[in-house]
Amino acid sequence: MSGPEVVIIGAGQAGLATSYCLTAEGIDHAVLERGVLGDSWSRRRWDSFTLVTPNWTVRLPGAGYRGSDPDGFMGRDEIAAFLADWARRFGCPVRTGVAATALGRGRNGRLRVDTMDGPLEAPAVVVATGTMQAPRRPAFAESVSPRIRQLDAETYRNPGDLAPGAVLVVGSGQTGGQIADELRLSGRRVLLSTGAAGRVPRRYRGRDCVAWLADLGFLDRTPGMLESPAQRFRAEAQASGRDGGRTISLHRFLRDGVELLGKLVAVDGETARFADDLQQNIEAGDGFSRMFREAVDAYVERNGIAAPLPTGEELDGEARADDPPAVPRPSIDLRAENVTAVVWATGFSYDFSWIDFPVCDETGYPVTDRGATSVPGLYFMGLNWMVTRKSGLLYGVGDDARDVAAGIANYLESLN
Repeated sequence: MSGPEVVIIGAGQAGLATSYCLTAEGIDHAVLERGVLGDSWSRRRWDSFTLVTPNWTVRLPGAGYRGSDPDGFMGRDEIAAFLADWARRFGCPVRTGVAATALGRGRNGRLRVDTMDGPLEAPAVVVATGTMQAPRRPAFAESVSPRIRQLDAETYRNPGDLAPGAVLVVGSGQTGGQIADELRLSGRRVLLSTGAAGRVPRRYRGRDCVAWLADLGFLDRTPGMLESPAQRFRAEAQASGRDGGRTISLHRFLRDGVELLGKLVAVDGETARFADDLQQNIEAGDGFSRMFREAVDAYVERNGIAAPLPTGEELDGEARADDPPAVPRPSIDLRAENVTAVVWATGFSYDFSWIDFPVCDETGYPVTDRGATSVPGLYFMGLNWMVTRKSGLLYGVGDDARDVAAGIANYLESLN
């Protein structure tokens, strides 16, 4: 394989956005994708998956949303087709089925990417593999009874794919909440092991929550504004784009018959044990929602916005006086509860150990300055919170891609 000026590893939204911007700069490059275009969308999402952010937030360079439903939420296959069509239109030089296995020093100051098809060298490389690389399970998942089928969020497809019986969903963040909601709507009995995830009303005072978050500057926050770097990986707030947008909340789950449990801390065959933190987890979601609503109310008043008062439907995720009690259980017998499947919605891990440069911190996470690393010619794209909160989102990845492409152009010019 001969070497272009730039190699991009990964053809998801971040890699494609970078390719588009390099194409606009007239820079010769190659994009390596281990699967197919849109692979992370089409093959690693459940059947009914939709965006959680409205369609108007799709602001990819040269491919902003122009459809007839800006306030709707594109489904899994629509997103994958959207990305593939965009790549075709701008002539993305992608090589599918090519996995990068190592990245190190090449000849004459170039960087070397080892692939299953052989090495490829270039003056610059962009790693755009993202951070949601592999589903993460706790070690005690290995102790679950073999009778029970275990799935991750990326291998779960639909309720009909599961054997009859109850389902234990582990993790109540954005993904776990959506899967639990789908299973409940299908008529399944659902047990939900909760965590301290936040939540927001899908709509509030006449607008989608994401519109308010954008106006409040929430999506423009930088990593330095976080209390600790670990907050970059906290569970996403509960919300759903299903059926035109739905509020997800533990209170609604209680009313709808979902059994709430504390954080799952151990499994021994048919016995699952839970932390005594269910009430704390409910209160964590309540606190996040209250903070969001108070911030919106203050913004409306400060700017003299004629926003309607919140409706009962918009506040449907909040606690009610007639809500059934949330009764914690220290343990359950999975067989007695007729649990036939466990869906692990416990987040994703990342692995950059294949990069032979000291560009990661003590947690193995890349350290960059707006995508540029301390190694000349080596860049990252699509990292969660890389520059701002929206860096890893369809809403903001284009901004980072333009900056990275401009930096690459300047770097290549400096070599001449």
